[in-house]
Amino acid sequence: MGKFALITETDAISMYSPCYDGEQMHEFAKFLVSNRNHSHPQLKKFFYTILAKIRKMEECGARENLFRPEGGKIKAMPLYVELPRINRKVGKLRLYCIRISERLLILGNGGVTTVNKYEDDPFLLSCVDNLRTIEKQLRQEVKKAGTNYDDFDAVKQIIETVNI
Repeated sequence: MGKFALITETDAISMYSPCYDGEQMHEFAKFLVSNRNHSHPQLKKFFYTILAKIRKMEECGARENLFRPEGGKIKAMPLYVELPRINRKVGKLRLYCIRISERLLILGNGGVTTVNKYEDDPFLLSCVDNLRTIEKQLRQEVKKAGTNYDDFDAVKQIIETVNI
């Protein structure tokens, strides 16, 4: 069980992150702590690109074109990183999210991947599976409330009160 922690709220977007009972940090904070000190320039570039996209969303919302699709509402960041060449042995950094709408985003966890698919990395697979479970629960709560993801106020209220 747990709750959602509010990460940031602007006129354009409200961002949350799951915080499970017994844990001191929400999932996005875990991502930041475990990935902020990479020494390799390629991973630093990925990390700062992700942070830049989140800052951009604070102004323009969670536009679909800012994410990599991972199936349904589950998305990954960054979509694109400007590098001359990506060294596959060093890997890429991914942050997984639930994009509910342009105004509602749930930031999960993620990490470095050197495989082609997140399914091939046990940690990244667990990050995505956790978000899938949350998204399924949110979808059920929204349906139970007789609304849909387009109703910002109703979905925001559900996010702020639901136990995950």
